[in-house]
Amino acid sequence: MNEDQVKEKYMQFKMIQEHIEQMSEHLQALNQQNEDIEISINALHEMTTTELNTDLLTPIADGIFISSKLTNNKTVIVNVGSNVTVEKTIPEAIKLLQKQQKETVTKVQEVEELVEQFNQQAMRIYNDVEKAQQKSEE
Repeated sequence: MNEDQVKEKYMQFKMIQEHIEQMSEHLQALNQQNEDIEISINALHEMTTTELNTDLLTPIADGIFISSKLTNNKTVIVNVGSNVTVEKTIPEAIKLLQKQQKETVTKVQEVEELVEQFNQQAMRIYNDVEKAQQKSEE
């Protein structure tokens, strides 16, 4: 392997490393999304057993809450996209969240498989360069 080929392999290796880093960040975001969904599911389960007129702190922005009272523990308003909201029963909302969670888990598995493939590719490149260097030293 000549010097140009080694440089080419090095560039491929660097590109693969960048892809792995990007996918790792994507994995972190997906895992965070999965945790958020789990928290929402637990909150909905808890809401069904919470007495009406219970005082609550309701988030209106990140870290900002208002005092409120629970007046309905049977339904919730769900954003279904494009700023369209619909009323759903809590079991329906939980089912929707569980579907999202399943999709997120599938995405996590797909990204993990891609990361593994890129890791194997990087290892092959590393081994190729190392073998070439050993041959050149002989």
